Amino acid sequence: MDIMDDGKLAAANLPDDVVVEILSRLPVRALHQCKLVSRAWRAVISHPDHRRRLAQPLLGFFYHLHVDASSPPIPYWRFAAAAAAAAGVDPAVRWFQPPPGYSATDTELLDSCNGLVLLRCCRAPSSSVYVVCNPAAGDWVELPAPTHAPGAFGLRSDHLQGRRRTRLAALAFDPAVSPSRFHVLQLVEREEYDDPFMSHYCFVVEAAEIYSSETKAWHLSVVMWNGYFKCTGHQAAYHDGSVHFAVDDGGAVVSVDVEGGAWRLTSMIPVCQVTYGGGRFLGRSRGRLLYVHKGSHASLSVYSLERQSRGADEQWELKHYASPMDQFGKTLFKEHDAVVAVHPDGDVIFLFDACRGILMAYDMGRRTVRDIQLPLAQASRYYPFFPYVPMYSSQALSSGGN
Repeated sequence: MDIMDDGKLAAANLPDDVVVEILSRLPVRALHQCKLVSRAWRAVISHPDHRRRLAQPLLGFFYHLHVDASSPPIPYWRFAAAAAAAAGVDPAVRWFQPPPGYSATDTELLDSCNGLVLLRCCRAPSSSVYVVCNPAAGDWVELPAPTHAPGAFGLRSDHLQGRRRTRLAALAFDPAVSPSRFHVLQLVEREEYDDPFMSHYCFVVEAAEIYSSETKAWHLSVVMWNGYFKCTGHQAAYHDGSVHFAVDDGGAVVSVDVEGGAWRLTSMIPVCQVTYGGGRFLGRSRGRLLYVHKGSHASLSVYSLERQSRGADEQWELKHYASPMDQFGKTLFKEHDAVVAVHPDGDVIFLFDACRGILMAYDMGRRTVRDIQLPLAQASRYYPFFPYVPMYSSQALSSGGN
């Protein structure tokens, strides 16, 4: 017997609790490879009792529906399971609904982060609350009301002058840092004249309200620099202690620290300025924050937020660029294809072709595009798709709200 065989034999003979402790420290891809060590390890990894401690693969996507006033009352989101996981999807996830007492047709799905989902539920006209749910565990908590009403438009405030809206909210949760603590961030936008000569109004970001499940309270963090910026899209991303969202500035990202409320601005130059006018998307993949910019001619630029050395400022670096056609002249993506997600554990960008109702996966390593056969009837291209990786622990929501 050679050394490799000895290693396999020793690994196979380890107690199950020791094996689970080792495997709990591994990412999904490495965990999948460990299934090949032995039949015993494969059984340990596949056992339902160990799911709470082991990294889970991408289960599927939550996505919004495109509905109009003539449509019958239906949930405004659905879940589409990934092909590899379709057979094992828990019905509680597949048919995920708002908590009891809330109507699905009066509830918005705002964000999904590391197994938790953020909802904005309407109790009555002009009265909404935030609810954080764990679809896999069946847990949920309702958050206390922030100073500015959730999802409001044109509200007035005693703290900030002028008309406000609270359209964008994001969820911040990282079980690797703290499995029992989460934050919710709500942007407060102020109405401004975009063009005084044309009497054209716009909304600019002025502050953020941040909720901590540890203190069970909201605190207000006002933008700490002069000037203003407009938030673009309906999406933000949590990474490394901050919530990041794209602004309408030709390739800039604003980040808010959920603990201290500090603000910072980072810009991408010069590529985004040259290809100004396309869609922008932020997502987290393999521990990195990615900014995906789709240019006006359907080109695709992917940036990664990097720090070159200890103590240095973070900077956006261009990691990948793709023209709309491959080297053989085959069209990869069209102008109407919208970037809707990034794979949390792979070099894959997801785009939605609204004309065909098809979700597409662009592999950055192979530079190829493939259609994903998911039931995406009535999916909307104006909202992101939320990749969902289940979390089977109930610890995160054990004492996070009401």
